[in-house]
Amino acid sequence: MVDIDSETLFNGAAAALTTVAVLFFVFNVEWGYSPVSKVLLALAFLAGVFAVSQRTEDRQLTLLGYGVVVASVVGVFFDLVNTLEAGNAVTVFGLLALALVLFGLRTRFDERNHLLTAGGATRLLGALAVVAGVVLVVDVATGGLAYELQPGSQVEITQSPRDELRVASVVATNPTPLPERVETPDYAVCTAGDWSEYRQPTEPGRERPPVHADLNVQDGYNEHVMSFGSKTYPVTLYLDAANVSGETFSVRRTDACPDDATGEPYLAIFESSSDRPDVRPV
Repeated sequence: MVDIDSETLFNGAAAALTTVAVLFFVFNVEWGYSPVSKVLLALAFLAGVFAVSQRTEDRQLTLLGYGVVVASVVGVFFDLVNTLEAGNAVTVFGLLALALVLFGLRTRFDERNHLLTAGGATRLLGALAVVAGVVLVVDVATGGLAYELQPGSQVEITQSPRDELRVASVVATNPTPLPERVETPDYAVCTAGDWSEYRQPTEPGRERPPVHADLNVQDGYNEHVMSFGSKTYPVTLYLDAANVSGETFSVRRTDACPDDATGEPYLAIFESSSDRPDVRPV
């Protein structure tokens, strides 16, 4: 049976928790800025772990520090290639490159199992911390993605109104030198004007339910726009109405859901927010 003392147990637990914390930050923490600044912050923290491992004379602590750094760097690499949509070939070659680096580094250990002097590890930490800080400042100052809603002038319902009908586009433009994650605003649609003749039929004596409309911005999952680039995403409509096949309705961009319930029926598209009422079906 392996004899594990209290020091080994606590060192191992600390290393495991540190690795979990870094990987949780990289994969699960919602980050409102560029993934590049997020990765650099993680690497700067790992440089701190590496610096501690190079300053101690405890070979066990040095070994566990290496374990934290290697496992976390592999996790950061997978997050980065997924974010940049690098593809399987780049992932494989990147992993092979990491393996080659590890094989090369194992020949550089000194008699204390260190790769760098304490001063060299501290300078590495300082350099990465400065780079991460500069990139984060640039990331925050540039403000992230700009979104533009471009509605069509009208929508024609040729078959079922419950089919997804494209009524607009959202253009995400990146004015920054860093890749940015797409988080489109919450756009909504409501039916304005007189839609009484398009209400769904119901049982006699009961009031016909109002016409209901929903928008869906098809921006995918974990989408990013690269530096100084742009992407366009379709906006589709779901319309719960009767007798609309073959009809054409105008589409208007508004600041909020209009109050008018008379006149020509039309669809109003606007940016929704938590401080104003939701869509008002009519």
